[in-house]
Amino acid sequence: MAFVLSVLVACGGSDAGSVSGTVHGAAVPVGDSISAAVMINTNQHAAAIAMSSTADACAEVTNRVTHPSEKVVVITVGDYANLTLTTPTAPGTYSIYQGGSVPPKAATLKVTFSDLNCADIANMDAKATSGTVTLTSVSGNAFDGTFDVVMDSTDHIKGSFHPMECPQIQSAIDNQGSAASCQP
Repeated sequence: MAFVLSVLVACGGSDAGSVSGTVHGAAVPVGDSISAAVMINTNQHAAAIAMSSTADACAEVTNRVTHPSEKVVVITVGDYANLTLTTPTAPGTYSIYQGGSVPPKAATLKVTFSDLNCADIANMDAKATSGTVTLTSVSGNAFDGTFDVVMDSTDHIKGSFHPMECPQIQSAIDNQGSAASCQP
């Protein structure tokens, strides 16, 4: 069972979160973060959190805008039972899932990098292979928490997220195949 969220950008807040550590030697600053309960596919729902190096993320997701040299952390968390993934309704600790048996509390985390033309730099992208994501607060479409993960790049990163609610994340998932506009 795979979580798919490849195209997300940021939204506002004075303490959107932070990332401690580097990925492929690059820092991952957080300018904004957003979250929402989303449908990944039939019978599969999760909380999606996006932390971006740029500001105004919810508007950017709504308007399908990306930015040069943008860095994005995408986190998904879900409760798994009876072949169904559901959006968390309470705080809890979720294990990074990369295949095999799905844990009852499953999470994914991916960091993506874009170049000066907003194209993905695939050799810089990294996925978490182990670790945890902890939800500390769940309120509507706002999912606050922390993470402590090891990436497939062998980097170890930790951080926190305090996103603004942004239900428009669902449209980014639904329209993954369509191109976004690159704006400085």
